[in-house]
Order: sequence, then structure tokens, then C-alpha cells
Amino acid sequence: MIDTDIIAEALPLLLKGLKVTAFVAAVGIPLGLLVGTLLAYLTLVGNTALKWFARSYIECVRNVPFLIIVYFAYFGLPKMGLMTDAFQVAVLTTGFYTAGYFSELMRAAILSVPKGQMQAAVSLGMGYWRAQRLIIFPQLLGFLIPPTTSLVVMMFKDTAIFSVITLPELTYQSNVVVSESFAYIEILGTTALIYWVSSWFIDFAGNRFNRYALRWKARP
Repeated sequence: MIDTDIIAEALPLLLKGLKVTAFVAAVGIPLGLLVGTLLAYLTLVGNTALKWFARSYIECVRNVPFLIIVYFAYFGLPKMGLMTDAFQVAVLTTGFYTAGYFSELMRAAILSVPKGQMQAAVSLGMGYWRAQRLIIFPQLLGFLIPPTTSLVVMMFKDTAIFSVITLPELTYQSNVVVSESFAYIEILGTTALIYWVSSWFIDFAGNRFNRYALRWKARP
């Protein structure tokens, strides 16, 4: 039998952990999107040194487990004289990891726009960055929103990794409750449900935004 009393008692603590999870995601993921956009353009128009830096960054993220990056930041940075707490590590590593994947999404989206459009904009006297802002970027939303939504959902769930550095996020709080009550099914099941509902809302918002962007793109 499922003990609903244990769930009711644990729910406030789990929701407290969800707030931490949401805050880390709300700060770290946009940071990653911003850095990822910069990396994407460096791989396309940067000089050789900048392209090498951007590609090295991307390959590091794609080939090193997220957990190793978190451990390195949490235990390694203090050895280098950079004092960080668990929350700072969570935000920075979320941004760092998100940037590597989003840069590839952005680069693919940019390359999906026919080159002739950029050539036509330049022939009309537009500079490169003005053409990107007025011609190319508005067309990227249709390519970017669906995979970016999936990336945001993935990174939101991956914040569970920060339980290993004692950040009091959702998974950490569920582990605390389980260690005291041994109610594995009730607590872990409730935690999984909270993650599922939160991810569903992110996906729903992404789909709504995608439909809006496509209608906006279709306007004459």
C-alpha cells in the first residue's frame, strides 16, 4: 500500500527542493544559450584561433560526462584559488554544459538558412551583422525552438546531478526524506512525478512559443 501520509509530510520539502532546481535552471540555462550563440558564431566567422577555441569547448562538453565537470568545478576550482559554493557551481556548470550543446543547435540552424539570402542582403548594402539580425535570425526560430525545448528539458532533469555536491535541490531533498523514512516507492515516485510535470510544462511552453513564432514568421 502507498502511504499517502508520508507523501503529504514530504511534499513541502520536495517543493522547496524544486524551487532550487527551477532557480538553477532559470539562471544557468539562459547563460548557456547566450554563450552557445557566441560559440556558434565563432565556429562560423571567427579567426582560426577563435574557431579552435570554440571547437575545443564544444568537444569537451560533448565527450566529458556532466558529472565529471561538476566534480571538477566543485573540488578542483578551490584548489586553484577560486572559492565557489554548491549553488555557484550548479549555475556555472549548467551554463557551461548547455552552451556546448546549444552552440551546435545554433550553428545547424544558421546553416539551414539558404546562403543566397545572406548574399542578397549584402548586395543590398547590409552589413553582415545587420543582415544576421534582420534577415537570418528571424528565420532561425522555426529551426531552433523544438530542439532547444528538448535541451532545456534535458538540462532541467540533469540538475539532479547536483545532489552529489549537497545542493538542496529536488533529488537531494528526496534522498534526505528517503534516508529518514525508507519510503522509497512513495518519495522517489513523487519526485519522479514532480520532474515529469515540470518537464511537461516546459515542453508545453516550448510548443506554444513555436506555434507563435511560426505564425509571426508567416506574416506578410
